[in-house]
Amino acid sequence: MSEVIDIHIHFGAPEGEDCPCYWSKEFRGSVAYFAMLVVTGSLFEKVDIHLVKKKMLKVINESKFVDKSVLLAMDQVYDESGKRRKDFTHLYVPNSYIADLAKENERVLFGASVHPYREDWDRELGFCLDNGAVLCKWVPSSMMIKPNHEKCRHFYKKLADNKLPLLCHVGPEYAIPTSNDDYNEYNNSVYLETALNMGVTVIAAHCAMPFWGKAEDDTAFKELRRMLGQVDTKNWNLYADTSALCIPMRIPYIEKVREQFPLDRLVFGSDYPIPITEFSYNASSNLLKRIKLFLKALFTKNLLDKNYRLIKGMKFGDAAFSNAADILRL
Repeated sequence: MSEVIDIHIHFGAPEGEDCPCYWSKEFRGSVAYFAMLVVTGSLFEKVDIHLVKKKMLKVINESKFVDKSVLLAMDQVYDESGKRRKDFTHLYVPNSYIADLAKENERVLFGASVHPYREDWDRELGFCLDNGAVLCKWVPSSMMIKPNHEKCRHFYKKLADNKLPLLCHVGPEYAIPTSNDDYNEYNNSVYLETALNMGVTVIAAHCAMPFWGKAEDDTAFKELRRMLGQVDTKNWNLYADTSALCIPMRIPYIEKVREQFPLDRLVFGSDYPIPITEFSYNASSNLLKRIKLFLKALFTKNLLDKNYRLIKGMKFGDAAFSNAADILRL
């Protein structure tokens, strides 16, 4: 079996003299921020980039089941004129910092993030390619990107020419705020059809699941299901990742993924440090096996390993754990 690669791990730290990262007051006040502190055991500690790096690398280096992990950068917001908007940015993690972490640690892979509206996008994306980026990450609502905007076309061509996949958040977004709610609409894979038609490999994060399992929030899920059903006829390189599935609120949709999605189009990810809990979906019909998996997960301290065990228990198939080796720009 190929190396197991977790393609979806977030990094972030507060602004400081020796820290190039940034997060906003709104982000620090979010439920997601509080959950991150709890998950990483940082609730009563002074959070700075040194603490974040130490805790993140400890989890990655001590994982028994995950061979390599993609740490994600997050670009700042740029408006349609190409102007940088720090005032609209809620989470910023520069490419150069994650690229350096990947060079220092063989178990870390560089997940780039480049805003397509920035005037120097070509130079920044070139830097990422030259420094070993394995994918490019977008959160359209938070980064205020319209993926079907004309400004994205040249960007998509460079992604396709260099076989750099686009990992894009799809579905409702609760972790990173937006400065304009109108952009929530663009967290939908339907707006990525231009990229797919231009030959870009697109990975839709979280299988586009609504976080709370609300039917009124599942428009993106239904669109992704439709599009995955067309991959062969339209020759699309479209995939979906398994990140942030190990929570009880998403149980209603995991059975739908197993029944309605082509399972060979799934890619393994965790969304760490978003919470991971053993109270999640289990595909086994055998009660004893269900209890055994629950207890194994319960007593698994490393959260990447806990996520691995739980995703295994969802029985998506082996392709979910091997696809990354073929899809990423390694």
